[in-house]
Amino acid sequence: MISFEVGDRWQGGFLGKITITNTTDQIIEDWSLDFDTTGYSIRGAWGGDLTIHGNMANFEAKGWTTDIAPGESITFGFSAVGGEPLELGSLVFDANLEDGSTVRVPEDAEPAGQIPTTDDDGVTLPVGGNDGAPFGAADYDAVLNKSMQFYYANYAGELPDDHPISWRWDSTLDDGAEVGRDLSGGMFDAGDHVKFGLPIAGTATTLAWGGLEFEDGYKDTDAYDALSDHLRQLNDYFLNAYDDKGTADLSDDVFHAQVGDGNDDHAFWGAPEDMLMDRPVYSLDAENPGTEVTAQTAAAMASASMFFRAQGDTAYADELLENAVQLFEFSETYLGKYTDTVTDAAQFYYSWSGYEDELSWSANWLYQATGDEAYLQKSIDYYVEPNTHFAYGWDNMSNGTTLLLAQQTGDARYIDDLDRHLDYWMNDIATTPGTDTNDGLAWIDQWGSNRYAANTSLLATVHAKHLAEVDPEGNADRVEDLLDFASDQLDFMMGDNPDGQSFVVGFGEDFPLNPHHRGASGTTHVDDPAPNAYILHGALVGGPARNGDYDDVRTNYVENEVATDYNAGFSGALAGVYESQVYDIWM
Repeated sequence: MISFEVGDRWQGGFLGKITITNTTDQIIEDWSLDFDTTGYSIRGAWGGDLTIHGNMANFEAKGWTTDIAPGESITFGFSAVGGEPLELGSLVFDANLEDGSTVRVPEDAEPAGQIPTTDDDGVTLPVGGNDGAPFGAADYDAVLNKSMQFYYANYAGELPDDHPISWRWDSTLDDGAEVGRDLSGGMFDAGDHVKFGLPIAGTATTLAWGGLEFEDGYKDTDAYDALSDHLRQLNDYFLNAYDDKGTADLSDDVFHAQVGDGNDDHAFWGAPEDMLMDRPVYSLDAENPGTEVTAQTAAAMASASMFFRAQGDTAYADELLENAVQLFEFSETYLGKYTDTVTDAAQFYYSWSGYEDELSWSANWLYQATGDEAYLQKSIDYYVEPNTHFAYGWDNMSNGTTLLLAQQTGDARYIDDLDRHLDYWMNDIATTPGTDTNDGLAWIDQWGSNRYAANTSLLATVHAKHLAEVDPEGNADRVEDLLDFASDQLDFMMGDNPDGQSFVVGFGEDFPLNPHHRGASGTTHVDDPAPNAYILHGALVGGPARNGDYDDVRTNYVENEVATDYNAGFSGALAGVYESQVYDIWM
């Protein structure tokens, strides 16, 4: 018996789930399924080998979908864009039984024949499947789209009529009025409503990096337009936050690094639309510098300029790059730890690593955006030894810079630093309990444990792609190890763990219902026992404790907080692993 259902939906697409139940008295050793896809286009698949020709799709059993025992059911499927079918059209199912006989459903169906693996022009078609792993391309497709939805929920300012989150509307419209700048837009950094400059600039750079590296992954999953929305929302805000007074003189420049008092904000539990407290602006200038946040914002605008230039939006790209160049020069000229100036931020996002890592990182993005070798030299000059035993993140970008310099220079110093870092994460780091198909979450810190594993997965996928492009045969084993690590971490977060717990809101059968997010909670009391009123689709919660325990409790902001920086590396890694599974270009 064969059944079909739409298991999940997102803007413009859906997840199709097919279930085969063995109603015979013998083992079905393998099978194939042909069906018509008129009205929709399949983008990825899991649970079998998929080939497509025209409007016909063919699945063939693979790995865990073979050897179906009598009475047993297996479920596999695909992600697609277009209209949702009520059933699989023109279905032909062929099963090979253990005694050598075959079964066809329907019995009088004509053989569909072998569906070619190339299109009419001889171009190889994408092949789905995930080698028997718990999750595959269709799942990464679905979760990537959900991750993009999460960012819409954290938009500030005036929202368009067609904003995709129905329970969000205009907020913080007066932000910046006291300093004569429109700071109403941008994004809230987490489940609260402060606009913290350093983590949100790091989020923007990481998002752009993933989009630049894995453009095909974003485009093929139809997540690219949403990513473009988010990068424009963020960078429009950065342009407003940087006031150069219209002069080339750096000494009069002002950068508005934070909006909102952290303590007042955290004392309020409610939707951003309902806030009544004052929203002070914390600013940086030549006498009160904050190098970390200004340099990171320059990196964000430089990387976004590359992203929008690739789209053909030259005017916007030029504007971003011009501001990035001047803001970086300001950062170099007026050095100072940003939490010494913005003391309110020190309670929430203290700069532990100093500002050299942001200067090296920012210079590298300016090198990529301009091609000017002087910026590459600055990236090298500012380079600091990376923290091998920690992770790439909003405070310390050094491991990201190490990866970029290793690729750009081929210098053994950077290659060795990078390999030590990735080897530590893949081989030596502590892990939570795992499963038969998962080694467990690489666990480094209780606060945002998922975030750090996701960020390192992004580094692993970026490095794997580079190695595959440079020497696919010689680097094959290393590429496989890096991708295995990245997919293992993503799979754990998506539900391949001892409790079957998805840490992605809205994905899987058991996902968080009470993420620590004021707007989604729908209540004015953080300890209200009722589940959140709204599903915060795509948000990656902080993650489990070292022993794997996790509490889906709203007040547990260590394990159940959500944040824009949590999803940034996660999104890029999803796009990268999706690419590696759907396209045979990495091996």
